[in-house]
Amino acid sequence: MRQSAFVNTRTLGVNLLLAAAACLGGLGCDDGPGTIQTGDLQLTPDTFRFGKLAIGEDADRVVQLENIGSGPVIVANIRFELDNSDEEFELYWKDAADGNEFVGVSRAGEDQFPYPIRINGGDSFFLVLNYTAVREVPVGGTIVLETNLPDSPEVQIPVVLAEGSPEINVAPRIHDFDRVPAGEVGETTIQVSNVGQLDLEVSRVLLNGSQDFKPLVEVEGDLRDPRQVMDPLKVLEPNESFEITVRYAPQVEGPDTAELTIFSNDPNQSEVTVTLRANGATPCLEVNPPALEFQTSLVNRTDSRPMSLESCGGAPIEISRIYLAEGSDPAYALVEDSLPMLPALMPEFSEEDRINGLPPPSRSIEVAFTPREERIHNGTLIIESNDPVHPRLEVPLLGRGVTNACPQARAVEDEFYVVPLDVVVLDGSPSIDQDAADNRPVNYEWVITSRPDGSVSQPHESFYDPAQPANGGLDDDTSTPTAVFFVDLAGIYTAELRVRDNLGLDSIACENPAVVTIVAKPEEAIHVQLVWRTPGDEDETEGGGTDLDLHLLHPNAENWFSRPYDCHYAEPVPDWGQLDNSADDPSLDIDDINGAGPENINLDNPENTDILGAPYLVGVHYYNSRDRVTGQDYGPSWATVRIFIEGELAWDYTDGGNPGEREMEAEDHFWDVAQISWRVTGEVVTRDRYYSQRP
Repeated sequence: MRQSAFVNTRTLGVNLLLAAAACLGGLGCDDGPGTIQTGDLQLTPDTFRFGKLAIGEDADRVVQLENIGSGPVIVANIRFELDNSDEEFELYWKDAADGNEFVGVSRAGEDQFPYPIRINGGDSFFLVLNYTAVREVPVGGTIVLETNLPDSPEVQIPVVLAEGSPEINVAPRIHDFDRVPAGEVGETTIQVSNVGQLDLEVSRVLLNGSQDFKPLVEVEGDLRDPRQVMDPLKVLEPNESFEITVRYAPQVEGPDTAELTIFSNDPNQSEVTVTLRANGATPCLEVNPPALEFQTSLVNRTDSRPMSLESCGGAPIEISRIYLAEGSDPAYALVEDSLPMLPALMPEFSEEDRINGLPPPSRSIEVAFTPREERIHNGTLIIESNDPVHPRLEVPLLGRGVTNACPQARAVEDEFYVVPLDVVVLDGSPSIDQDAADNRPVNYEWVITSRPDGSVSQPHESFYDPAQPANGGLDDDTSTPTAVFFVDLAGIYTAELRVRDNLGLDSIACENPAVVTIVAKPEEAIHVQLVWRTPGDEDETEGGGTDLDLHLLHPNAENWFSRPYDCHYAEPVPDWGQLDNSADDPSLDIDDINGAGPENINLDNPENTDILGAPYLVGVHYYNSRDRVTGQDYGPSWATVRIFIEGELAWDYTDGGNPGEREMEAEDHFWDVAQISWRVTGEVVTRDRYYSQRP
């Protein structure tokens, strides 16, 4: 309801009081002795913006003037700088967003505002501009407020009158699917309309976030993914609309979010985003695995299997009961020591943890299976919780009791004594399965169960290049009994052979794996080993990665990188000692350039450092911290150096209480690691000097 400005002024809710003349001229009004507080206006929106109107049509636009300062804002005058000779504009004011409106400046230009206007801190004052279209080419302007603001006493509010344009309207802008269990489907529709005066071209629709959400648009009678439709997707005439169907089909439990972005030729908002949410702040319980199976268990022997109870929702989950359903086979039992005290509360799986790739909060319980007969045994585990979708979660239990004889894992050789960089053939051909027709297991798996720190080598079926085994090879084929293994570092390895028969019974369940020991001992007098890890590189075995270089410096060298006295990647086999005598020359056996290492330098016949007057020096250079393909900088890397003398570990960075690894902070940094003095044998002394650029 609109009224004259002089009606009911004493009832205004925001206290738009007539101010004293003393307040008008200053920065603000005193709230106490010696205290001056000033106001500050925030305009929302900051423009009176009108779309295209037909001749004779009118529309209102509202601007909120909010005082976000501490003192009052005084408006002394409001004037038009508009071409309103044809009485196009009329300005109203009100004290609240839904309050009565009063005439401020009439269409005839009469100013009826109750000056001066006082807006106290925290209060708002609303201006309502009514525009009536009377000409084909509209002309805008500015409304100016004369205030007591010290920095900008004249506050200008532009008036923008648009000519014809497309205008997109999307509803809703936020949709929450609430709870949709894994394996089920939720669906909603988003309506896209053209509320403008010209054709609206919707060029494309993109989805960022969880791909469990899928947009669909009707195209030629079929629902299709709009991301696979050529531009433009739709052309809408004024007042036309179409629907985007969004389906949500989660593969796993837990919160999901995504943003659906709609692109168009609307000049004012070319991109409109719809926020999609699902499985948010509700308790959610997931069991992993969803069914517990004991494929083959020997009669009268107890097997146990763990299962994980995981919190997958945005609110804590409370587990009230865990029990076996009535009618479950008595061969099943809960392992009491594994059960939590009930009720058990697990925290929510936060969105931040999910984004950072952290695992959900969980705890493990165990189910035991003791078959008494050679048959299939069924059961059901019940877990009750405050999960609103699955308050009573049922976990099927399936087990088979067998009198099957265990397959026997056996290796051709159970000990190897090698030097670093040798290749070992692991052979499980003697393994047997006496129940099988050919007396052979159906599956052979070689697993490295212990290794020197920094070793990354794995068993392979074959190498890509037998001359370069460090470059890796094909994954081990578990249907064959053999595998090849590259011994990448000095130290002791254990490899375990696990075999399985045609019923799924494996040698691990029968507690009889074959264990092979590999002892890699350097033959050279001096063997220096470098490995490293880079936390910023998620896969240090891929083609790109960090590159650290190992250096061994001759006592005659004046400085690092001086030829021929620095053995490193650029001088892998320098001529030291007697000329043209390779027996006293060092060698770099591997230059690893894609992360993790190893790099090894060997020297078989060291010279007497007492005679040379200086020791040998060991150094590490951070040569490259960037991916050679993407250019990504992986950041700091952590280097581990070990020095072997006559085949025995003589030094590593744990000497003297050091942490074992040295942080190489950035590319081109250099670590002067240790010195080796040689007389009859070698003596290693820590140097541990670090440089932010290579010396």
